[in-house]
Amino acid sequence: MNRPALVDRLRALPEPARMALAGAVTGLSFPPLPLGFLAWVGLVPLIRAWDREQSPGRAALQGWYWSLGYLLVTLYWLSFNTGTTPLPAFLSMLGTVGLLSVNYLIIGGWFGWLRRHWGPAALWLLPVVWVAVEYVRTYGSLGFPWVALANTQTDYLLPMQNAAITGIYGISFWVVLLNILLLELLRSRDRRLPALLLALALLLPWGTGWLLLPPIQPGSLRVAVIQPNVNAAEKWNPDLRQRIFAQLHSMTRAVAVDSPDVVFWPEAAAPTYLRRGGRRYLRDIQRLAADIKAPVVTGMPDFERLSRDEVRYYNSIGYIDSTGLRSTYQKIRLVPFAERMPPLFGWLKIIDLLGINLGEFASGQSYTVFEAGGATFSVGICLETTFPDVYRHFARAGAGFLVGAVNDGWYNNGLSSGPYQHAAQFRYRAIELRRPVLRVANTGISMLVDSGGRVTRQLALNQVGSFSADIAPSTRPTFYSRFGDVFAWLNLLVGLSLSVWTIWLQRRPAK
Repeated sequence: MNRPALVDRLRALPEPARMALAGAVTGLSFPPLPLGFLAWVGLVPLIRAWDREQSPGRAALQGWYWSLGYLLVTLYWLSFNTGTTPLPAFLSMLGTVGLLSVNYLIIGGWFGWLRRHWGPAALWLLPVVWVAVEYVRTYGSLGFPWVALANTQTDYLLPMQNAAITGIYGISFWVVLLNILLLELLRSRDRRLPALLLALALLLPWGTGWLLLPPIQPGSLRVAVIQPNVNAAEKWNPDLRQRIFAQLHSMTRAVAVDSPDVVFWPEAAAPTYLRRGGRRYLRDIQRLAADIKAPVVTGMPDFERLSRDEVRYYNSIGYIDSTGLRSTYQKIRLVPFAERMPPLFGWLKIIDLLGINLGEFASGQSYTVFEAGGATFSVGICLETTFPDVYRHFARAGAGFLVGAVNDGWYNNGLSSGPYQHAAQFRYRAIELRRPVLRVANTGISMLVDSGGRVTRQLALNQVGSFSADIAPSTRPTFYSRFGDVFAWLNLLVGLSLSVWTIWLQRRPAK
């Protein structure tokens, strides 16, 4: 089929299909496929439709059509949750897509309203609107920055460096702007100026990224990572508990020949309540820490009894040395529905009867900082690694390097892109805060990332393995640690201010 015929067929598709197809193309730009450049063009059909649309309601609907393709391609792997049966897993994936698609209804409706009042000039406000909504949706119990456009660009180290100033939202702004400039190029008669502007916009972040990229620093602290690759279905089987601990001990002793200052086990590596019913396992880890002369930092479940009838359960990190469990961190940003029911959805507890496990963990309150070998560090858990603000709080509390303890085993069946997407996003935390980050995952991908976002060590998915490496902790404040997402806040402020001004102009009496 020749190119004109293909274009004609695409244009002949119903609008919902065309928008969803464009969204799907953008979704393909997420890892593990090295197709980040697709995000530079995947919004063009949507923006073209929005720029022609006079009805905010229609623009909102077009954004929703686009989001269905984008979100289904990006998050299809949620339907592979091995912690439940196929039907509930599929329904939970559709529910997630449905909730997130509301964001694109809002983007389309807001932009469509501005377009109706400001005409073609409103097109240049679209990056502002997009970033404002993308940022606001990270707040609250349903916050979910996973599908931010910035996360399509994790193959491009130099453009990623700009997140040190703008956060990930500056990268999202750039992606939307590239799509607008490409549309302008395609529909211009004289293409010289649009081509020049597009080239400048495309290349500028590579140049500024090169200037921002820090040199490689020599390491002063040795860390060790254990990736046990325990099947999620086996982890909580009491009959296998002894075997799981024996594997962790054996791997830790093996890596101890490199004399690490601290050893990290992944999220929920200890499949028992160490402080309650699993004290003998805690004593074993104490002896292990004494033998290797280094503390062990492990994911573990935990709870506290507030009264006879009230118990709070936590997804926790424990710091264990030869004297015992010295300190803990309780996960703050919980996975909605899986770890904690959002307040507005309490009525959904009834679907426990369908086999969907809706967790009831409590949220931690303190951004804990640990110390080992003279260096300070903090450990976020699983989904927290995708939240820039969580790690900014760790850095401001004094962490010299950052750790993400993860268990992606529930979505790790060989067909899932989830673990790859999850790992790639964590590189931004190193860039934003200019600290080395260490990802320790049960089934992978475990990795060490230096302060420039370069992956220096890595263990593949579904691999049993370990590594030790030297890192260079730093407690120096950075622009991002000081000011956070000021770029996103500026976009939100501009978008809201222009909207208020527009309303005022519409209501002002005519002279």
